[in-house]
Amino acid sequence: MGTRGPAPKPARLKILAGETRPSRVNYAEPIPGGGPLSPPLDLRDEARIVWERVVDALGPTGVLTAADKDILRLYCEAVVRYVEAETLLSRSQPLVQGRDGSLVKNPLHQIVRDNADAVRKYARELGLTPAARAGLRGEMDGQANSATAKLDAIIRAARRT
Repeated sequence: MGTRGPAPKPARLKILAGETRPSRVNYAEPIPGGGPLSPPLDLRDEARIVWERVVDALGPTGVLTAADKDILRLYCEAVVRYVEAETLLSRSQPLVQGRDGSLVKNPLHQIVRDNADAVRKYARELGLTPAARAGLRGEMDGQANSATAKLDAIIRAARRT
């Protein structure tokens, strides 16, 4: 049986959301190493545009790390597939002729819906939806996020005790 309820928030997000009770924050949580959030070399150009947009928007927050590259890639590719399928669907009819000549629902509906679901799930995992960002506080500046530095110091101090 799978896990129940919403996915647990990382310690960094709990602290950014204002959690102050030490029993609710896992200060021993592994923190992924930093590193550049450069797109994979074999990423399609359309997906690279999505990648750059997301990294520009969330990169300074410290929420995305080099460990998130694979899920970010999946998100970018799903966005591109969704746009391509939606473009094809908008050029066609909602009903198409089936094998027996009767009208059936256009199969592109399912492809669009599947990719929209994938985009939504990946976006939630990456903190790209308003609901995923709800309650986050922190001062963001153009260079390094000073809130991230404060959080790292808090977590390091808590690990020492």
